[in-house]
Amino acid sequence: MKIIDMKVDRYVRMGKSDMAFSGHEVVVVNLETDQGITGKGFLSTPIYPHGVTSDIAARLLKRNFRNIILGENPLHTEKLWRKMFDAPWRLGMRGMIRDCIAAIDFALWDIKAKSLNVPLADLFGDKRDQVLTYANVGHQLSPDDLAKKAAEYVAKGHSAIKIRAGSVAVSIMEANKRVQAVREAIGPDVKLMVDINGSWDTETAIQQLKAWEKYDLYWLEEPVAPEDITGYARVREYAGNTYIAGGEQNCGLTEFRQFIEKKAIDIIQPNAMATGGITDWLRIYHFASAYNIPISPWNLQQIHIHLAAGHSNVKWVEYFSHDRDYFQDSLIIGPTIREERGEDGVYLVTPKEPGIGIELNEELAEQTIVKEEQTVV
Repeated sequence: MKIIDMKVDRYVRMGKSDMAFSGHEVVVVNLETDQGITGKGFLSTPIYPHGVTSDIAARLLKRNFRNIILGENPLHTEKLWRKMFDAPWRLGMRGMIRDCIAAIDFALWDIKAKSLNVPLADLFGDKRDQVLTYANVGHQLSPDDLAKKAAEYVAKGHSAIKIRAGSVAVSIMEANKRVQAVREAIGPDVKLMVDINGSWDTETAIQQLKAWEKYDLYWLEEPVAPEDITGYARVREYAGNTYIAGGEQNCGLTEFRQFIEKKAIDIIQPNAMATGGITDWLRIYHFASAYNIPISPWNLQQIHIHLAAGHSNVKWVEYFSHDRDYFQDSLIIGPTIREERGEDGVYLVTPKEPGIGIELNEELAEQTIVKEEQTVV
């Protein structure tokens, strides 16, 4: 089997989101093979106040990456990942280049699973029929309204919820009110996670852990900047019964290995897009598992439901319900994400369609596609 073409489409929706971005962008990659199997992958990013970036990613994919993978066997995922990462331009350390590699890598794994006519989760050898979730309740609301929203999730059967309380969202005073109000609303038996988005310094994180001890946090997520591994380790020393989670902004085995070997983290959250695709995510997963560190991947339900279902050391999948209105999840409507309520929480059911199952909302795609010619150099 050979890759005979790669097509790239860009979708942009303007508007305001929870984090005050001005919109969202999604870039979709289609890999065509000489055996009639097409693989689909994607990358997504917010539109920041300084402007769009997906045009740069699309050009890199159409020009540089296309020339790297044309004529190659799409089943050789490890070889192609290394070829993209080690290209002579050597831009593959992190950021947008990793996102581009991820989009292609998703499409390669999609082809691999489709060639066997099985869901992606079947390729990993440890398949579960369903995976436990925690609910993302990261709404930008007043403490009282956020508490009501959290209680609504609990009423639907969720046994664990996560709220946002870092300085990218609210002040320390407002964060304190949020945590108190939500804990009072959900009761003592529901797990409460709090996401700081890497926005505090070490001392602030330690002091807030002390202040919130009475609210019995299950985990504190990204308490300090993603590169501050020493800070993570120090915060963990003072965390008591609260787990320290993080890694959604990190990439590559080297970074995660430092977290694990320096005993700086309790639960890692590798995002398959940020780290450069499924191929690199698997390296991180197996290394963490060897150290008995549980994995809970962040966001990206379309990919992570397969990875979680196929790997027993994935503890949770983050669940974004439809009331969050993420462009990525509105545009990409497959694979089928179906929930089931169990005695211990809400589960996502493992998809059944072959491959990853990525499909687009055709009406929304038509409304948001950026009309531009394919670039071939």
